[in-house]
Amino acid sequence: MRNLTNIQELVAKVNPDWMGLIFFPKSTRYVPQDFSIRISQVPISKVGVFVNSTLEEIKYKINSFGLSTVQLHGGESVDFVKAVKEETGVEVFKVFSVKEQLEWNTIQPYLPFVDYLLFDTFTAAHGGSGKTFDWELLKRYPFTKPFLLSGGLDITHADQLIELHDQIPYLKGLDVNSKFELSPALKDVTKVSELKSILTN
Repeated sequence: MRNLTNIQELVAKVNPDWMGLIFFPKSTRYVPQDFSIRISQVPISKVGVFVNSTLEEIKYKINSFGLSTVQLHGGESVDFVKAVKEETGVEVFKVFSVKEQLEWNTIQPYLPFVDYLLFDTFTAAHGGSGKTFDWELLKRYPFTKPFLLSGGLDITHADQLIELHDQIPYLKGLDVNSKFELSPALKDVTKVSELKSILTN
């Protein structure tokens, strides 16, 4: 998100656990640096989404936007994720983009350095596909690390998501985006509120 009025409405009506800020320049949801002063002052946990950024850039965005969390959405190595965690001290999400299968052995080395895993549908553009992946893959989840789910989520998936959570208690949250937007980076707050109401009641 980047529209201050939209953000303030979301905080007031939904009060989500996190709000995302995209710092990938090729994204239509990109948040420019000059938005930092107004956004940093909003009382909500802010997640900075980065794709193969430098550690220096990540540190700068943490400080200027008041980020509580860093979401690494590129091909970041285990050593890089370790450095982000150890040198910033913020919460870390590591995204794994899913095609036809999940390679649990590839994911396992990241576990000591992340707070949450996040599974998203693979796209060459690093997100924003509006498509789901095969959630059956998650039913073989072998870890105790909590994870978040993303990728084409819509309010029509609510019942399936409740069922998935019942089957896999390590599913701790959802990253909703394209199906809950009026336009890129502008959330449909009413729709987000409706989803939260369904999932929490």
